[in-house]
Amino acid sequence: MPPSRADALVVLGRGVDPDGALPMLAKQRVERAAELYAWGVAPRMIFSGRCSLMTEVAPLRTEAAAMAEHALSLGVPKRAVLLEEESRDTIGNAYFVLRRFLEPNDWMSIRVVTSDFHIQRTAWVFQKVLGLGYDVAFSPSPSELDHGTIAARAREESDISTFLMDWLGSIPDGDPIALARLIWQEHPGYAPDPTISKADIQSRVAEIARMHRSADGVPRGHRMRQGRIAEL
Repeated sequence: MPPSRADALVVLGRGVDPDGALPMLAKQRVERAAELYAWGVAPRMIFSGRCSLMTEVAPLRTEAAAMAEHALSLGVPKRAVLLEEESRDTIGNAYFVLRRFLEPNDWMSIRVVTSDFHIQRTAWVFQKVLGLGYDVAFSPSPSELDHGTIAARAREESDISTFLMDWLGSIPDGDPIALARLIWQEHPGYAPDPTISKADIQSRVAEIARMHRSADGVPRGHRMRQGRIAEL
């Protein structure tokens, strides 16, 4: 029997190359969502994402558009595809999906597709933004990474989650006024004059990572961390 039917699948972006191509992790998310669609989990897909918060030069097309093209190539009908092209992080994914699609259409049930290592943080952010009035479940896309990279991703997720809990923790779940203030006054991805900068976010996440070092002083994680910046 197919899983119970939801109003929509929500597929979160994971970057797009400068030439507009879709990275492997994002392809895997789309392919997982296409499977769920074929099983009848939901009658439509919302592809969510503009580009990374830390991207300085916008790619040729949005994450949402690139993911939608891949979905169409897998046989998903165009009538089932919706695009959310404003978000630049997981907070924005939840916020703009809520404001642009769930509230206007009175959709109360969604199934969110993202990479396996991203599920825990995504669940926390979506509850913070949507509150408890929505039926939200999560379907992981297997990232198929090697053990060392999986460990590094997990540690990076822990660092970012710690930062987000500090930044958003005082906001009541689903509070529309507080969330609007966060997006349009504080957040560097959306506010015209944000109270926190991208550099501030990078600095705070880096400090948290240093605090999470192991007892022998070796940074927790993989050397890839040194070349990465926060992907909220």
